[in-house]
Amino acid sequence: MKPSSLKPASAAISLLFTIASPLQSSHGSRLLIQTTSTLRMLARKPNPLLAAAAARFGLWVHSKFCMFNSISYLHTSNDALASFYHMLHMNPLPSVGKFNELLTNLVGMKHFEAVVSLGKVMEFHGIRYDNYTFNILINCFCNLYGVDFGFSMLGRVIKLGYEVDIVMFTTLMTSLCREGKIAQAVELLDRMVVEGYRPNVYTYSVVVNGLCKIGKMVEATSLFKKMAENGCEPNVVAYTTVIDSLCKNSFISEALDLFSEMKRKGILPDAFAYNSLIHGIYSADRWDEASSLLDEMLDRDIALDIVTFNVLVGVHSKKGMVSEAHSLVELMIERGIDPNVVTYNSLLNAYSWRNQISEATNIFDVMVTNGCIPDVYTYTILIKLYCKSKRIDEAKQFFDEMRYKGILPNAVTCSSLLKGICQVEGPRAARAFFKKLDVSDSDLNVVSYSILLDGFCRHGLLDAAMNVFYEMKKSMLKPDCCIYNILINGMCKAGNLKGAMELFSELSIEGLQPNVRSYTILVRGLCKGGLLDEAHHVFRMMEKEGQLPDNCSYNVIIRGFLRHKNLSMATQLIHEMIDKGLSLDSTTAALIVDLAS
Repeated sequence: MKPSSLKPASAAISLLFTIASPLQSSHGSRLLIQTTSTLRMLARKPNPLLAAAAARFGLWVHSKFCMFNSISYLHTSNDALASFYHMLHMNPLPSVGKFNELLTNLVGMKHFEAVVSLGKVMEFHGIRYDNYTFNILINCFCNLYGVDFGFSMLGRVIKLGYEVDIVMFTTLMTSLCREGKIAQAVELLDRMVVEGYRPNVYTYSVVVNGLCKIGKMVEATSLFKKMAENGCEPNVVAYTTVIDSLCKNSFISEALDLFSEMKRKGILPDAFAYNSLIHGIYSADRWDEASSLLDEMLDRDIALDIVTFNVLVGVHSKKGMVSEAHSLVELMIERGIDPNVVTYNSLLNAYSWRNQISEATNIFDVMVTNGCIPDVYTYTILIKLYCKSKRIDEAKQFFDEMRYKGILPNAVTCSSLLKGICQVEGPRAARAFFKKLDVSDSDLNVVSYSILLDGFCRHGLLDAAMNVFYEMKKSMLKPDCCIYNILINGMCKAGNLKGAMELFSELSIEGLQPNVRSYTILVRGLCKGGLLDEAHHVFRMMEKEGQLPDNCSYNVIIRGFLRHKNLSMATQLIHEMIDKGLSLDSTTAALIVDLAS
């Protein structure tokens, strides 16, 4: 070995011991934190001398700090790293199973990069991977770099002649579902079966859950049935996953059928299954069935937990049954279950929908008194309620209070307050408030700009509105169709049809497709300005561009022709809309009656 190649290793050893020496007495964790990056460098560029440096340092750490007898007792990544380098220096080397145990410990702490690095060191030292090691590494690559890297590791498994197992496929499917690649996960599952592999209940459940999350309930239930047909009996988790998703997607009868099937097969539903079903049934207004399920829970000695009570309080609150919701909270407390933030938020929502400020404020006070910490949703409910009641100063106080407590406002919080200020104090005050906000979320900014633009347009301040529009474009935010619709509508109401047409034309230049509302706004403005031929042209252009006129569109243009006494064209459009299954609204019908009288 060339003398120059000694320098990096010598420097590395020197660095490790220089850092470590002053910290021997009581700062073991700090020692390992400071040297972890150096150890990783050694692992990524293995050569005999650097590996020796790492092993030597691992032994030194072992001599200075107590070594754990069992890897299961390791509590930090620093403990695991120290243990790894100690094991690496042992003669003979521990089995690969011991190393796998340590890597699994690190995976549990989500130190995926460290696992990949230590895997390279194991390879360099001739520690032969087994299937369990490969499973660990596939999981880490998927979590670190995405599923494509996981597939690359699978290719290596095949190339080296190892047996591909169900766990590897399941890990890849989990990653595909996590990345929203559900179709590919289904394809991989089908290919597994064709190749002779027998997926287990967990493998099927991963894909079924992925389909459920994107609302593909027909495909999910079909795969669920196929699971049993292929000799893999679903367990309580698999059943509950599908039942929960069926309820969330309003397939209540199907969820009840599956629930009954589950019990017929002797698989006892757990509290989660009952909670999902009760929530779905109550939401569908099938109260008698929900009550029967509650009785069944109690007969089976399944205790009503905080989740069950929150479901009950939530559905009663949404139905405006506030006194019943309060009774449920009292029952919770009697049973020794403390209401949590979800419980209180449900009650706050109920009072918010009824515009009962004092009652909502009392709930908030009780919540805080009982030691329950409000969250962003709590404050958002109160801010919306106070804004709706035009009590802006108090809404601002809640906004300041939540930020003082370290609770970050979300897009709904800021937009609600901004809208309230705009309505009560005017758009200029709202803009001043917006400028003070320290926000980076692009969705919040787009919504906020739309509120400001609507406020300025409603007050007829078109120049100010256009200044805000240009300011938005300068901030690198791309206005969407909703933003343009607000401005086009403002221009039309102010009689500036030329400006409205220019903004409408700008939509396609900016790569945006005008929607039905865009066309309808412009048609209304042209009709109001007496430009009926232009309005009719825009109306016909709507359909040519793939935007089918809706009930509102037809009524707008028909009223335009009626108001300008063009009864022939109005009649033609009325027949056309009826043929399409659309109907006149009350305003258009009243206008026809007035003209006929």
